[in-house]
This record gives sequence, structure tokens and C-alpha cells, in this order.
Amino acid sequence: MASGGGISFIELVVLGWSSATAAPAPIPVRIDFDAPPGCSTAEQLYEGIRARSDRVTLVAEGEEGWEIRVRLRRVGRRVRGELRVVHDRGATDTRAVEGSSCDTVVQALSFTAALALDKVAEETEPPPVAARPPVAAPPPVAAPSPQPSPQPSPAVAAPERPPFRLEMGAQILLTQVVSPGVNLGGALVARLTQRTDSALSPSFGLSLSHARDDVLPGADRASVQWTAVTLTGCPLRWDIAGSLGAAPCITATGGWLAATGYGVTSPESAVRSWWSAGILARVAVSLGASTALEIEAGASFPLVHRRFTIAFPAETVAKTPAISPLTSVGIVHSF
Repeated sequence: MASGGGISFIELVVLGWSSATAAPAPIPVRIDFDAPPGCSTAEQLYEGIRARSDRVTLVAEGEEGWEIRVRLRRVGRRVRGELRVVHDRGATDTRAVEGSSCDTVVQALSFTAALALDKVAEETEPPPVAARPPVAAPPPVAAPSPQPSPQPSPAVAAPERPPFRLEMGAQILLTQVVSPGVNLGGALVARLTQRTDSALSPSFGLSLSHARDDVLPGADRASVQWTAVTLTGCPLRWDIAGSLGAAPCITATGGWLAATGYGVTSPESAVRSWWSAGILARVAVSLGASTALEIEAGASFPLVHRRFTIAFPAETVAKTPAISPLTSVGIVHSF
């Protein structure tokens, strides 16, 4: 029992407990950071967030916590960054920032992340962190024991990025694989593009195409369907202005032509192989951090020439042109 105006040990414990419960709960987070080579790091992002909110604590891999996702991308001479905070009730809207350098964008995103974390913390309880047992007061000693040196803040390990990014998309294409007539169809595209900051940014693509000449007027006395697989290699890529890019490519195509006569007494069908090599130019317009509108134009040169004829009256109704032009428009998304 304490006497006079003193404070008992029990009262000190109660006051300390009240102060601890009044303090804001910590916000445990982990960082998923993706940026081009030579750009800012996840450590810089975390330091920027900590400078604006001391409630944020970094959790180890496998521990429960909110996730801060940051994606940086060079768009011409500028840098575009996107931020999302994923918490136990879903995720915030994507916040986008554009600036002249990586450091400028990361500083802006760290400020935005700190505000977003504080706002979400007001609306929902953050995931629990491992509770530390209360530390009992040490018994009185003759001399104070030496205090351990402060531990450095944990380093944020940015995930290692693969050397290539995957791009997938769909196209509407217009071509001529036999004359007369024009083939209209579509294609599915898969592509691997090397992650570099220079014009030497090769990509390798594979597309599956199907088109027919009876969709648009112009076919004479045969309906021809073209199905093919195309390999595409693009050794260079240039960012022309802001969100506009261009790349020259070479192509190699293999597939088949299926022709059916019509407007004749006894229509017959025939299937022939198709082989060609060609060139094309690709222009991409960025629609966001990971999506682009692409326009392609080029020509291929058939390696084997085909003719489709009818017996009576004897007549050639379709044949392979010397040059097969192609143009397409599509949407491509990067992962």
C-alpha cells in the first residue's frame, strides 16, 4: 500500500494499460513491387510510407497482413505507377501516378499508400499481429544493465522479375490468301517480350488465325477458308512519343486452305496446305499500365502456289496471289 500522494504499483500498471489501449493499432503490411531495371526499389517505397505513417509495420513472408501492390512502367520518357491496397475486405481502387522519374513516382505513391492505409484502417480492423507479452519491471540493481543496440528496420525484398513478360490478346484481321475475294476473320495471340529499357527488346509470338472469303462480297465461284499458325519475331521496339510504340517483325506461317465450289451443278471440296514467309509493322497505343491497342500491317509471300478449278466448264475459280497482304486490329494485355 502506498501512502500520502504516492502512486501504487497497481495504479501504474493500470495507467500503462490505458495508454497502450488508446494508441492506434499497428497496420501490418507486405509489399509486392514490380519496376523496370534501374528504377526505384521496394525499400524506398517502404521508407516513404514509414515517414508518413509510423503505424505501418512490415510482416515476414507467410504472416498475416495487408498487401501493397505497386507496378511501375516506363512510357516514353516518363514513368507511370499504379497502386492497390489489398485488405481483408477486398481491395482499394487502383491509384495511378505519372512523373518524370521513378523516384518522383515512388514518393507520390508512398504518400498515397499511407493515406489509403489510414483510411482503410478507420473502416475495418487490420489483421492481428503477434502479441508480445508484457515486460515486467526489472528488480532494482546497483548499476543499470547495458541496453541492447537498436535493431535495423527489416529490409523489403522485392520479388525477382522474370526476364520476359507474357502478352495475350485477340485480333480482327483482313487478308487475301486467294484471289478473287478478301478473307475476314480473327486471331488469338500469345507473345513473350524481353524486359529491357532499350530499343533492343525482342519479342516472340505465336498466333492462331482463321478467316474466310464468303463474309464480304467479292468471292467468285468458290468459298475458301484459311486456318493457320503464325510465328512472329520482332527484334526491336521503339517508344515514339509517350504511350505510342512501334516494332518491325518477320513472320513464318503454316496452315491449310479449304475450298468448296458453289454456283455449280456438282460442287466439290478440296483442302491444300499453306506455307508463307513475310514482314509486318506493329504500332501499339497504351490504354493503361498493362493493356494496349495494337495495329498491324504487312505482307506475306506464299511459298507454294495453289489453284482451285471446276471441271465443267473448266475454269480456275481461285488461286494463290503472289503477295498476300494482311492488316489487323487487336487488344493485348501484359502479365
